[in-house]
Amino acid sequence: MNISVQGFRTSSADWDAVKNLSDDQVPPLSPEQREVARKMGIPEGDYARSALAGQRTMERMVLKTERFAMYLHERFKEMAPQAKVDSVALNTWDGRFEVSVAVGDRSIPIRIAEELVDDYFDSGSPEMGRRLDYVLSLAMHAQVA
Repeated sequence: MNISVQGFRTSSADWDAVKNLSDDQVPPLSPEQREVARKMGIPEGDYARSALAGQRTMERMVLKTERFAMYLHERFKEMAPQAKVDSVALNTWDGRFEVSVAVGDRSIPIRIAEELVDDYFDSGSPEMGRRLDYVLSLAMHAQVA
């Protein structure tokens, strides 16, 4: 299964965690990053902190995408055993997970709001689980029918 994150964002929590780090506590910039910081007129330490915050956020988004992919794998075993999740991508620009599911020789695209997944994973609410299952079954039914 292919898992990816498309786009970039930095969470405020990650920025708060790195904004007061001293310059020697952040990874050094590459020559390319130093050049970008120079061209943008940003102090290298600030640019390095921003890059570190972005890296931390990206790592969390990849983990979230992996977690959702495993959830989908398990749900489709129950809902549609013939279906196989090929890819799960978090598109940060659109705030959606873009999922590709193979059923036989067909590839079925499914788009799921990131907010719905976050609400379910954050709350564990049975209602959110039903909403997520509804979106999955609706997408599968529309494509297979």
